[in-house]
Amino acid sequence: PLVDSDDRVYGLVIYPSDPSIKKCAEEAAVFIQQERKNCSFSAEQHEHRRGSFPALSTGVSHGNGRTHPQNIVHNKANTLVLERLTASEPFKHLSGFATGVFKTWAPKLYAYCEEHLNDLLSSDSSLRCVFENSVLPAAAFNFGPRTICLPHIDFGNLPFNLCWIWALGWYNWRKGGHIILWDLKLVIEFPPGSLVAIPSGVCRHSNTRIGKNEVRYSFTQYAPGGNFRWVDRGFQSEEKFHAGLTAAEAKEEKLQKKARWRMGLELFSTFTELGLKG
Repeated sequence: PLVDSDDRVYGLVIYPSDPSIKKCAEEAAVFIQQERKNCSFSAEQHEHRRGSFPALSTGVSHGNGRTHPQNIVHNKANTLVLERLTASEPFKHLSGFATGVFKTWAPKLYAYCEEHLNDLLSSDSSLRCVFENSVLPAAAFNFGPRTICLPHIDFGNLPFNLCWIWALGWYNWRKGGHIILWDLKLVIEFPPGSLVAIPSGVCRHSNTRIGKNEVRYSFTQYAPGGNFRWVDRGFQSEEKFHAGLTAAEAKEEKLQKKARWRMGLELFSTFTELGLKG
């Protein structure tokens, strides 16, 4: 666990010892390697602010030009690849494992995500969940073959939520592939088949280089903040919501918005709440 001065768990580093998880991570890397050649990447999907490697996201998202929560759309080739990846046993197993860790270490935050996702999906029958065993509505696949992320913050994600990142591939993890949490001044060993959970919407992160002949992919599950705002605003946009407020309601809303960060922080569990000793 990554813990602050109040014994609040704000992140996790997981090195699974279960042989079945290690096997799934190996199979997942092979699957990405095989499917990479079936993709049709645009220039923007190759070169972006996170680095120089092709990446595809799938699931439900609001923002980046979308006026309401929608299923992320791709060309036919990439759609078929993403459908095969998300329907595969290795990725479903990895998603389920992350869910178990999420429930165990951040039960309040998990319940918050679950409630919002259920409300969102109930409001629009066209929305499709990526994994039935996850409360995170979106996922990203980084196809490498040398996924080296530049320092970045995922501004579109819910700021007080955890983003779950699996490292996959074949590389010497003692020499490279470490995840760097810049604002926290942490450099963490990140072997293939390991998992980290960080608040990527506020935490600047990247990873170190790997060898020229090594291979690194990654698989990420996350929650766009726009989805939560849409639900909280009564399934309408921020603009429409604010347009319908009275002067008194607008003043109250402004006060609540200022205190929202504290509400989000309280969703992270402390050692005492988890029954652990600091």
